[in-house]
Amino acid sequence: MKVFKTLVFTILATAVSFSLPSSHRLNDSSVADNTLVEYSAKAEIPHFFTHALVAYPKLGFDRNNTMCGSYDADCLTVGEFKAILSSLYEKGYALVDITETYDTADGQAKRTSFLFPENKKPIVLSFDDINYYVKKMNRGMNDRLDADESGRIFTYTEHADGQISYDNEVVTVLENFIEAHPDFSYNGARGVLCLTGYDGVLGYRTDRDSPSKEQDTQQAKRVVNALKKRGWRFACHSYGHYHMKKISARKFREDTDKWLYEVEPIVGKTDIYVYPYGEWETKGEKHDHLEKRGFKLFCGVGAKDYYTRMNDKVLFWDRKPLDGYSLRNFRKAYAPYFDATDFYDASRPTAFTDCD
Repeated sequence: MKVFKTLVFTILATAVSFSLPSSHRLNDSSVADNTLVEYSAKAEIPHFFTHALVAYPKLGFDRNNTMCGSYDADCLTVGEFKAILSSLYEKGYALVDITETYDTADGQAKRTSFLFPENKKPIVLSFDDINYYVKKMNRGMNDRLDADESGRIFTYTEHADGQISYDNEVVTVLENFIEAHPDFSYNGARGVLCLTGYDGVLGYRTDRDSPSKEQDTQQAKRVVNALKKRGWRFACHSYGHYHMKKISARKFREDTDKWLYEVEPIVGKTDIYVYPYGEWETKGEKHDHLEKRGFKLFCGVGAKDYYTRMNDKVLFWDRKPLDGYSLRNFRKAYAPYFDATDFYDASRPTAFTDCD
């Protein structure tokens, strides 16, 4: 199947159509300047991830903010994320759709080769907890994602002066960057949104205990459809964001099935599972349940490129974290991609303990 797919891509490459809307294609000039080559299934592909951005650093990093320490350790600011994208682009990287990197045609996940511009290097970006939890509201992050009548994504934040923004979250910043640099996205590739479900999704209270569940679910579906049309993918990040190794097998099964019951109907089926806290197990009752529920690609956390087989049926892919901790401690490891000293946000605390 993959050989046929590669052949089709080769035939259609010069047409640059692929039956995709214009927002999903490189422009004619950028395609004309690129020769497509086969990218080996054995080659490493950097996979970076971060969380929702600290859209309002002054508030987010205030010492009286209960989320200050968490934001400083786990998140980026808008300016930092923009600087990272610019550096990746300058160093020749471009987004590849995560689903192009593996194939499940015979029921087993296998890494596959794919066509890619000769003068570019593929990279994958994913984003965890794009849920906008209630506990973070009015504490420096946005309140929710939304979409206007044209399908363009924006954020809404009640406490912000302007309330809406088209340029202060991972989704909107990346969309704007691709609009300005269309060759940063090959064939309309975007990122992967990794969602939990215990406090809704995308800022909508879609969880079972929410009094506005029905209305918010419809709103969330509308935004998800707008994101999908632009090429965004979705992954399961568990339902309750528990430590996998600390909960019982029974609770873990219930947690997974809650996600499938509540979140999958909103975002659609996915075979990508992203471990909370990067904690993973290669075998056992918990992992067996995930495989039985159809998950094929499992993502952890690690500073090195690591994309390999987990067993004879599924794949494992480590993701490099982008956050305050990694900016401080992984500068040497991340030097091929960016120099954190160039854009470290001055609004951050000078040390993690400054948030105590």
